[in-house]
Amino acid sequence: MTGRLPRELVLCLTVALALAGCGILPFDPLDPDARRWIIPVDNQSDRPAIVAVAMDEAAMGDLVGRADPNTIPPRTRLDVAFTVPATGLDWAIFVNPGPNRGPLILARDVPPGRAGRLPIKIGVGADGQPFVEVPSEPGWFGN
Repeated sequence: MTGRLPRELVLCLTVALALAGCGILPFDPLDPDARRWIIPVDNQSDRPAIVAVAMDEAAMGDLVGRADPNTIPPRTRLDVAFTVPATGLDWAIFVNPGPNRGPLILARDVPPGRAGRLPIKIGVGADGQPFVEVPSEPGWFGN
């Protein structure tokens, strides 16, 4: 027997890794308890909008989740699948992050345990400034 893997196994592993890299898998293989939030992002600006899930250190810290897609083309509205940590309150969603722009949605802004399509909308104005529309129900954004 040689040290080679069977061709079928190599093919299966290649497809699985490709799907994971494209964000097609319905879970985050690094954190099986991660939650998936679906939030529409409406980029009304002439530039691509960047979205990320990262540590909240006033400015954006290390990535701790995923946004798929993480870039929204100009004048485009897309549903973004955010894979967010299951626990902890020290992370946030950032939109068009920069040295003078902090987080848009904090971990504590969403009621605990929520997953799936959220009643939140993220927008990016024509000037590139992000904003969020939220429900007035208890538990959302300090309500």
